[in-house]
Amino acid sequence: MLKLLSLPLTLLATILLARGLGPEGFGHYAFIIALLTTLSIPAGPALMQLTTRETARLKHDGEADRIGPLLRWSHRNVLIASALGVAVIGGFALWQAQWRVDDRWSLLLLGLLVMPLLGLNAVRSGILAGLRRVVMGQFPDLFVRPFVLLSAVGVLLLVGSLNPATAVAAFISGAGVAFLVGVILLRRAFQHEAVALRKPAHTREENRQWMRAWMPFTLLVAASTLNAQIGILLLGWMSTADQVAAMQVAERGAMLVTLSLAVVNLVIGPHITQVHRSGDRARLQALSRYSARLALLVALPIALPLLLAGGPILGLVFGEQYRDLATWPLVVLVLGQLANVTFGSVGMLLTMSGFEGDTLRGQTFALLINLALAALLIPFLGAVGAAIGAAVGLMVWNVVLAFMVVNRLDIRPGAFWITLSSRDNLNAPK
Repeated sequence: MLKLLSLPLTLLATILLARGLGPEGFGHYAFIIALLTTLSIPAGPALMQLTTRETARLKHDGEADRIGPLLRWSHRNVLIASALGVAVIGGFALWQAQWRVDDRWSLLLLGLLVMPLLGLNAVRSGILAGLRRVVMGQFPDLFVRPFVLLSAVGVLLLVGSLNPATAVAAFISGAGVAFLVGVILLRRAFQHEAVALRKPAHTREENRQWMRAWMPFTLLVAASTLNAQIGILLLGWMSTADQVAAMQVAERGAMLVTLSLAVVNLVIGPHITQVHRSGDRARLQALSRYSARLALLVALPIALPLLLAGGPILGLVFGEQYRDLATWPLVVLVLGQLANVTFGSVGMLLTMSGFEGDTLRGQTFALLINLALAALLIPFLGAVGAAIGAAVGLMVWNVVLAFMVVNRLDIRPGAFWITLSSRDNLNAPK
């Protein structure tokens, strides 16, 4: 439920930034944050998934005393990866920087300060999740960080000091406060679980084992993150800052359409595993179909106003400057997200049934489609081209995973009775 609380905070911060910075300034900010998010994948989200799995395994096997070495190993690698990134990328940015508040290289140089914080926060969240303290682990990133960002941006607006550089600094401050809160929560969890921090270092075998597992997690997270960020990144390099802003605003609006599916995934995930293991195909079919229909039923009243009156809504919420810029990207992305909701929890069905490899292959294929279309269309259509790439990539991802669900689980996913294959016609429950 923290995700539901995080969404309005993030949306409010985006609205203040978009209105306060204007399309060009907000475009510079959005591009830098997307770039930093992508650069932090190996030392951030990938390590979070690794530490979650390893912490849960160590606790289950009665080896909780090895969680301390895992934490230190993770911290060391975060700092090494961050130092390398800051040295290489920061050196190039330092060479290119023009030292203006709207210069992307200067902003990137400032933003690199957040990389170790993002990595350390991810490790802390992963270990807490592995200790089955998921809410505690998510609280700093899903509540503290957006709340601090929103508060800082509000103060900057009041004193008239909001610009792309101070906005990036506000983002860094949010990550910093989240880190401090996370440290306190992790120490409390360790005390409750009797996990000692002062234990021997990790062994060579543990180092080899964790390093081998790190790369697959990095690839999995990279495919997912790049699918979400590639439009912003390509617009930042191939188009103008105001087109980046248009895409970011449109994505925030379209995100509301998928809120119902995100909640459904959160609720049905454990049930999918349970039902799949029981072998009750009819029940799994019903769970898939009715959850998709419920998500679509909630999504439609959100999507229709955005499709029919997207321009006036954008002008009212984000400012008149975005009315012409972001209306068509919003329409394209909302249509793509409606299709996404209609297909239902195809990714969750595969992942929670033990076929996460299929999910990765589908994400990779969709990423290639997204990348190719966006690169082809952005020079001519700007943010609309990026939105088309994202929407088509999302559709391809759903279609590919839907076929995989039919083949792997022998059920029909989605809100409707969509014929996917001859096998589906033969085996579908009546």
